[in-house]
Amino acid sequence: MPLDFGAGADSNMVAKGSDALGAHDGGGQGLESLLRAGANIGQALRALREAKGLSLQNIADTTCIRRAYLQALEEMQIDQLPSRPFAIGYVRAFAQAVGANANVAVAQFKQDSPSPDEALKAPLGMRKERDPRLSWLAGAGVVLVTAVVIWNVAQHAVAHDGEPTPPVPVTNAPGPGPLGAKGPVALGAAQPAPADSDVPTPYVTPGMMKGADGKSIPLTAVTKAVALNPRAAIYGAAADQAVLTVQAIRAASLVIRGADGSIYFARQLAAGESYRAPAGVQGLTIDVAVPDAFKVIMNGQAMGPLLAPQTPIAKIKAPVPASGLG
Repeated sequence: MPLDFGAGADSNMVAKGSDALGAHDGGGQGLESLLRAGANIGQALRALREAKGLSLQNIADTTCIRRAYLQALEEMQIDQLPSRPFAIGYVRAFAQAVGANANVAVAQFKQDSPSPDEALKAPLGMRKERDPRLSWLAGAGVVLVTAVVIWNVAQHAVAHDGEPTPPVPVTNAPGPGPLGAKGPVALGAAQPAPADSDVPTPYVTPGMMKGADGKSIPLTAVTKAVALNPRAAIYGAAADQAVLTVQAIRAASLVIRGADGSIYFARQLAAGESYRAPAGVQGLTIDVAVPDAFKVIMNGQAMGPLLAPQTPIAKIKAPVPASGLG
């Protein structure tokens, strides 16, 4: 009797599938014949099952697959099946249960129900052709841009064509003013360049300066004035409220401690930067790691470098004025 492939199969397809099953007893070649006759994989598996006199429950018992999944596979209701890897496994097991070629069945299932994640390939023998209107529009755009550029260049050339603008004469004679009548300007002699305020005062090692009698002048008698670098930062008190100034000769850290050892000021000073110790605070101590990286300035006079890592400010004596030297 002819097999019923459902509403989607015509009489010719049914007849061809029936002949193939009768000739090959539902084997792998029979599955291929049903597929060539126009059946999908679900219709072909159902035809093979019915030809062997098996029910869906028999296939479910053999493959351990739910009967509802087998029925959905025969009706190609793919949305009722689990994920795609499980559906492919069900097709393979179903084909093996009815004695069909499992690889042919899986290949036909992938063809009948392609995966939405797989990109469709371009047909063989086809070539991509661009819309000729796009090429025409691109060419027209290039021509238009070229024409605009040429027109602007031509307008620029026409605007500058003709006699050049005569130069405006410039004279060195000043006009009438409060300095007097017209006449040439007399220039004075060249003046020397101003002294660079950034040049530091030459350093004199304490105890090495000699007096008129050839004897060394003590540190407290050095009276050479020291000018701070106006471009370097100066921290601490104002100039008129400071007892002394500590200036960094090179980059080093400076800590000013109070009488109780608390930190009054702490900073990494760059070369040339200074700190003014306030006159109204008693018991301050200069605490440094590198004493010779700092020099002391008191009353505008250089006192030389620090000699110890910790130096109480109260023990630094002011220099003797220059008039007191004998």
